[in-house]
Amino acid sequence: MGFQLLNRQTRPITLTNSGVKYLQGLEKIESSYSALLSESIKYSKNKKQISIGINEVLASRLLPEILSAYKQGFPNKSQRIFIEENYSNALENDLLEKEIDLHIRLLPIFSNKISYQKLFKSPIYLIADKTFLLFKKNNHKILSVETIDREKWEKMKFIFLYPGSGFSRLVDSFLNNHKIIVQNSFKIRSLETAANLAYEGLGCTFIPSFYLKQNFDSSKCNIFKLSEDIFSVQLLIAFLRDMNLNEETKKFIKEVVKYYKNKK
Repeated sequence: MGFQLLNRQTRPITLTNSGVKYLQGLEKIESSYSALLSESIKYSKNKKQISIGINEVLASRLLPEILSAYKQGFPNKSQRIFIEENYSNALENDLLEKEIDLHIRLLPIFSNKISYQKLFKSPIYLIADKTFLLFKKNNHKILSVETIDREKWEKMKFIFLYPGSGFSRLVDSFLNNHKIIVQNSFKIRSLETAANLAYEGLGCTFIPSFYLKQNFDSSKCNIFKLSEDIFSVQLLIAFLRDMNLNEETKKFIKEVVKYYKNKK
């Protein structure tokens, strides 16, 4: 090739600078080929596979147990499962364009072309810092919120998510319905980052129950559980209403729905 890949003067042998660049190039080629192969199989006529869309917030917490639930129901199945992580609005468009089979997401759904199976309902918690007028220093218990006092809520500095996720849409809808105008402290792409900032007392934010920490520094934040009549989220599996789902996809839906039903 006209250049040296290995430095044999060292023990153990190391790559030269040219060798490092060459290896990086090979890894990119391999990654690109793997992605191309996966996409080709995904769009082939052999539909013994399932393509699932889910946003990163839900994937990080729920995807391991969802896939485990399916595998437990069918331990000998070897079909391919493709996971596409993206914002909810982009994945909804992918579902409508038939680029994915299923979309694991939250309500609401506005398109009448999409049907769904419910998985579970999750309560919503508010992680609140000292800008929230209901804040009580050194309170280690999770407090309950049954009613909304708009004046007290509007004093807080809030950590928002960027538009595009189903959860950010729900939060915006909640604030608008209660005519609450809060101050913007940060805008974050990741719900986990927003939660961690709020736990450190750097703003207030909403989280689903699966992001809740039982141990938190009560000098920095309080945690409030909102009544489900005020605010909650419904997780579901969405699919096209007029699409004939293959047997593999039907089995996936059935097993995951059964798992969460038995978990209640």
